Amino acid sequence: MTPVAVLAGASGFIGTALRDALADEGYEIRTIGRSGPVRWGDTAAIRAAVDGADLLVNLAGKSVNCRYTDRNRAEILRSRVETTRELRDAVAAAAHPPRVWMNASTATIYRHAMDRPQTESDGELGTGFSVDVARGWEREP
Repeated sequence: MTPVAVLAGASGFIGTALRDALADEGYEIRTIGRSGPVRWGDTAAIRAAVDGADLLVNLAGKSVNCRYTDRNRAEILRSRVETTRELRDAVAAAAHPPRVWMNASTATIYRHAMDRPQTESDGELGTGFSVDVARGWEREP
């Protein structure tokens, strides 16, 4: 039986490379995005894509490579939190949920440090917009 991977946000730099690598490993790839057969906001299609998948990877979110206008800040946060919420709801409703779900996050939750590495075990949280996005995003699942 062919393994199935669902990639949300598969059109970006990492998503494209991951999609190609998983396809090379023999995975059937299902994508969720702003375009294509499964789109954000289409609850039934997202649930169908996720149900029975072996792997779910969420890389979705507006690029932070932009000016941080109020509009862009709102879209950066919304595009991460709402996509994660849609996936969480789809996984919860699945008769056969994915065995593995990996959700992107960010290292910018830690303070800028030149004195020592910031790790998950002993990192110090920073402040500001990027940290607020990270906290809101990680609270969602």
